[in-house]
Amino acid sequence: MRTTSFCKAARTAVLWCWAAIGAGNAVAATSENAPEDISVVSAKSVAADDATVVRDLGVTDVVTEGEAILKNDANYTEITAAAWEGKALSAADLLSTLPGIQSYRQGGLGSFQTVSIRGIAARNIMICVDGVPLNDASGGAVNLGSIDLNQMEKVEVYKNNVPAKFGVSGLGGAINFVTKNAVKKGGRVLAAYGNHNTWEGSFQVAAPVTDSIMFASSFATRHSDNDYEYLNRNGTQYNDEDDYTATRENAKYTDVSGNVQFRMLHGNGYFSTLAVTASRYEGGNPGKEQSQTKVAEFVGESALIRYGLESVGYFDDKLFLYGGLSARFDKNMSSSYYPLDHIGFGNNVFMEYGSATYKFVPELWAEFTPVDRSTGMVRFAYEWERAEARGNSKDWALDRKTFVSSGDLYYQFFKYIGFGGEGSVTVLKDHLDEGTFVLPTGGRTLEEAKERDATFAGRLYSRFGTESSPLTGGVSIGRFYQQPALMELYGTFPGAISNPDLEREKATRFEASANYKFPGNHTSFQTTYFESHIENGICWVLSVELLRPINVARALIRGVEMELNSRPSKFLDVVLRATIQKTEDRSHSNAFNGKMLPGEPNRNYFAEATLHLPFHLDFSWASDWRSIMYSDRANRTEQPAVATHRASLSYHPFEKTSLMFAVNNITDEKYRNFYTPFPMPGREYKFTIIQGF
Repeated sequence: MRTTSFCKAARTAVLWCWAAIGAGNAVAATSENAPEDISVVSAKSVAADDATVVRDLGVTDVVTEGEAILKNDANYTEITAAAWEGKALSAADLLSTLPGIQSYRQGGLGSFQTVSIRGIAARNIMICVDGVPLNDASGGAVNLGSIDLNQMEKVEVYKNNVPAKFGVSGLGGAINFVTKNAVKKGGRVLAAYGNHNTWEGSFQVAAPVTDSIMFASSFATRHSDNDYEYLNRNGTQYNDEDDYTATRENAKYTDVSGNVQFRMLHGNGYFSTLAVTASRYEGGNPGKEQSQTKVAEFVGESALIRYGLESVGYFDDKLFLYGGLSARFDKNMSSSYYPLDHIGFGNNVFMEYGSATYKFVPELWAEFTPVDRSTGMVRFAYEWERAEARGNSKDWALDRKTFVSSGDLYYQFFKYIGFGGEGSVTVLKDHLDEGTFVLPTGGRTLEEAKERDATFAGRLYSRFGTESSPLTGGVSIGRFYQQPALMELYGTFPGAISNPDLEREKATRFEASANYKFPGNHTSFQTTYFESHIENGICWVLSVELLRPINVARALIRGVEMELNSRPSKFLDVVLRATIQKTEDRSHSNAFNGKMLPGEPNRNYFAEATLHLPFHLDFSWASDWRSIMYSDRANRTEQPAVATHRASLSYHPFEKTSLMFAVNNITDEKYRNFYTPFPMPGREYKFTIIQGF
């Protein structure tokens, strides 16, 4: 956050923290003016954007619902919990309310969901939880449907680049989900219920263990039968006369997740955080419209352990150090469907396949102020990743060792303009354990992995204006690279063959943005022009009746984002957003050249209004419209233009009590998404109660 009030609160919190340390006990914490959470306050610095380092002191500002989405600049957005709680939004739905972001869903709660950012495909977007990437060795898009927002404190969205603290080199930006943390004592309980037997529950609590240790824990669970109605095309997608209404079967979904965290203040002024997170989800795979499955399913399990140590400021707070260690485990299993499955053929064990991945990451980074009016960051990380076969797929095991060095430096040359740059160097080494890998020439054992070149990525940027300036903006240009994933190179799944000759993907990206605050600071308008040139994009194509990844995709993406935020009175908040873009496939194939990229509409508009009514009531209405898009690169399967609307009513009878009712897809659109065989749910209802303590 960059508001002046937050910075003052942050400095006050630090002073109280140091006072408590000097006293050697919690006496200072009982002072009349002391904040309640001073016993543990994080001294970590995080880059809220590329130009300004904002101190994250573990203090959460109290924001109104109209301020739930906090924008630092055109390329960074911070979304707080007020933007999604009680509104029946999934993670993908929430992100797609931002300009330049498109979402894709394969059904109801827990279904596979992804987003693209400014035309960059989901597989090239880094998805993190507390800074730890979820992208794994498979190379596919991260399933946002498995992320429970009830566990999250906020969501950080980087559209332009992957920041230095995450490694810089990704093509399509980064999204970081920040879990509830051990900062302020207290807790809350959430319960929700909706149609299709959809229910959610969560519990969070935070309390001091000693004067210098804070404990927090959270638990959340979700379920839905997902038995919604949809229009079944009866296997004839171009003939509407034989369509009929059917009910989704074998689509139930359940997940459960938990998080435990300790934040500790040490005698030397250092802070450390120990966190353990675990989750499990399972659901049915309903299959195609005309032949729904009975036994197909998917199951996922994950666990993450993180430890971080944060230093006090050195050299008059010109240097802060951070050391971290994380270990992650993921296991995903699927039982695929096949023609006989829809009549209940039960030998699904034979079709069970999946993978397990292990990831270990030690890292060290520093934030520094080399001279006045400058900020910088440097990070060094070592990543070890291992993927192994599970189920009935052929045995294989893959290892990847990666060293990443990244940095960011910004200098404010004059009062109203500054320049900066960031870059990264990535060196990796792949290793193949004994196993059979499916190649175009058939199954055979490879002796060793192909050598991969070092990757250099970076960008230059400038910022103009100050925090108090009515007009601010920036310009940036960068060159980014992304190495193929392990299982794209060497792994194997049923129906797919790997390709060890894949080259790294490349992208050149340019952005120019401007933001104007109208007099009175009640209204702001922001616009961004973006352009991306993609080379060597990896696509899965049909080869000898099997899917095979190859470097065939080239694309040019140009567009403009616009956003208007206004609070004309204390009773009304208004948000208007628009994305106008042109996505052009420039691959050499005549079948694709000049076509629109799949899943990317030319236009998208979003509007939301919130009324703050008497008697502690808030009413919100949101509408979203997108133009036609195509499901395939050849632009043969058209998805029609669609408009959706949703509304929510919330009641706050007491300071820590909220009752909410939300309706999604009010007009009951039975539209289909990017993945044509999977219809979308119709109208959805949700009732939520939140009680804090």
